Amino acid sequence: MIKMYVDAEEVSKDWGVSKPKAYKMIQELNKKMLKDNPNLIVIAGKVNRKFYEENCYGISKEA
Repeated sequence: MIKMYVDAEEVSKDWGVSKPKAYKMIQELNKKMLKDNPNLIVIAGKVNRKFYEENCYGISKEA
């Protein structure tokens, strides 16, 4: 089962960066996501998987 959120561990592995850097990347993605839609719910230290994939890899999955 694929989790709905990406955590710092996964970002760290995907990008080959330290966990502190991964947390900063997640923080920036969450800020961008909230800027686009201020009504969304974010969880500190995690980012929505779909938003992560679309913004980091350019992957657009049809729902």
